[in-house]
Amino acid sequence: MIQFQLHTKTYAGIGAKLAVLDILTDNQYSDVTILVDEVVSKTTCYQQFEKQLSGTDKAFTMHALRSSAEPDYDYLDEVASNLRKNKVDCIIGIGGGSVLDITKAAAILLTNPGKGVAYRGFDKAHIPAVPTICIPTTAGTGSEITINAVFTSLNENKKLGINGRYLNATYAILDPEFTISAPEKVAVSSGVDALVHTLESFVGTKNNMITRMYAKEAFKLLYENLPCIVHDPDNLEKRFRVQLGAYYAATSLFNSSSGIAGGLSYPLGVFYKVPHGIGGGMFALPVVKYNVSHGYYDYASLYDVIAPEDYALTAEQKCEK
Repeated sequence: MIQFQLHTKTYAGIGAKLAVLDILTDNQYSDVTILVDEVVSKTTCYQQFEKQLSGTDKAFTMHALRSSAEPDYDYLDEVASNLRKNKVDCIIGIGGGSVLDITKAAAILLTNPGKGVAYRGFDKAHIPAVPTICIPTTAGTGSEITINAVFTSLNENKKLGINGRYLNATYAILDPEFTISAPEKVAVSSGVDALVHTLESFVGTKNNMITRMYAKEAFKLLYENLPCIVHDPDNLEKRFRVQLGAYYAATSLFNSSSGIAGGLSYPLGVFYKVPHGIGGGMFALPVVKYNVSHGYYDYASLYDVIAPEDYALTAEQKCEK
């Protein structure tokens, strides 16, 4: 039996951010809070977006969140405490994976009492969250589609998230115009994170035909388009394909299972502040080599989507290449 889930309604494409206006109107959201990365809040794209929203009859409150590669529970509680002071019927999160994780977890804390760490683990929240709209400014973590939000406990030096039901965004907006402003190092780290998601979900112990379909398409999109981040950074079409690749990879991951490369990256982030994507990328290749050396040749299916002309190679040769 195959199990698969998607709970987030997604709008995708160049200019997709305009769908937010329809979402707010259709759902009659009137007290909207925007959580935006403090760096992103200064970009032209965000300021134009905020101007469009201000032309409506909605009440908006904006909070600029600190830029952080490793969000922690203390900061999550601080954000949630500030949000609890006002009426909130929708939260718009705009930023990288850290901001989107905070957005989804804060939405949980607005309807469930206590501190964030109390919900660490799986399915600890029992009341649905405040509706959320997640707009990623990087292409990698996939937080806009997953049912996970990862945080570090500073007093324990442990990294473990809030996961499970109610942790999905209500809406996701994939608009490559928001990714243009991402610094190159951040964009590369995010892209590598997506590649790790693809490789790990493809071989994950809970993978199935549907998750592998998503993983294969993600691998093709990422392999062919990730170089644009460095060599053609203003190409919106390629940026959008990278976004789709990251989205597909994350969809596959949370419906399959994560792997050891992503897991090993956690202590690197906690103790050495290594970005999650780079940490996972450091271990991804050795893991692939280990699997192939022990007779696992299913990676050949991934090779086929990027080099279909090499049909004469054996599965083992494809994996080695």
